[in-house]
Amino acid sequence: MPFGFTDLEEGEGPEVEDGWLLAIAYTGWLYDKAAPDNKGSEFISVPEEDPDSFRFGVGQVIPGIDQGVAGMRVGGRRRIVVPPDLGFGAQGNTLVPGNATLLFEVELVAGAEVAFEITDLQVGSGEEAENGDSLSMAYHGWVYDLLAPDNKGDTFDSTTAENPFDFTLGVGAVIVGWDLGIVGMRVGGRRRIVIPHELAYGAAGRQPRIPPYATLLFEVELLAVN
Repeated sequence: MPFGFTDLEEGEGPEVEDGWLLAIAYTGWLYDKAAPDNKGSEFISVPEEDPDSFRFGVGQVIPGIDQGVAGMRVGGRRRIVVPPDLGFGAQGNTLVPGNATLLFEVELVAGAEVAFEITDLQVGSGEEAENGDSLSMAYHGWVYDLLAPDNKGDTFDSTTAENPFDFTLGVGAVIVGWDLGIVGMRVGGRRRIVIPHELAYGAAGRQPRIPPYATLLFEVELLAVN
């Protein structure tokens, strides 16, 4: 069975673009010509209330899903037939046998371009942080979540003023998003920084708390310039 898709419901939201962060709900079946609606054994189901997130167009998911959601609009539903070469191939995986053609019904729950972004929550009145300075910071870090309140998904790390994080700015001691996002802060200031994966931990992530291609959200406070 060749690759193909059918729109079950047209979405009314924006159309997905390469690099967007997407949240999808879906059910997957083994494709069966003899089964009603070709739905053989169900091997996975992800509900709308707890969708999966991935970066579109970067190879984070099987090619059949990347190709199958292209052109969808947020709120849309689509039926996607995925042949083995665009699925799990000759080897399969723990849920899918080798050389299996798959059938998915996918709902695009949310999607957006999530770019590097800095927002000052409180402008400090002390010394300004410059490249080469040794800084003391308190911070909280979350995995960015399209659907979570204020986009604050799972917490992966935090420090406090009583146990600050010390580092030198602008020398590669931290992720690139921090070197870019903290320069210009003043002591006493607080800042929200959204950091896409290419300025954070990239395609590999940082297990166990930061998944591959994760966009990160930090709220940071500059305690001192040393």
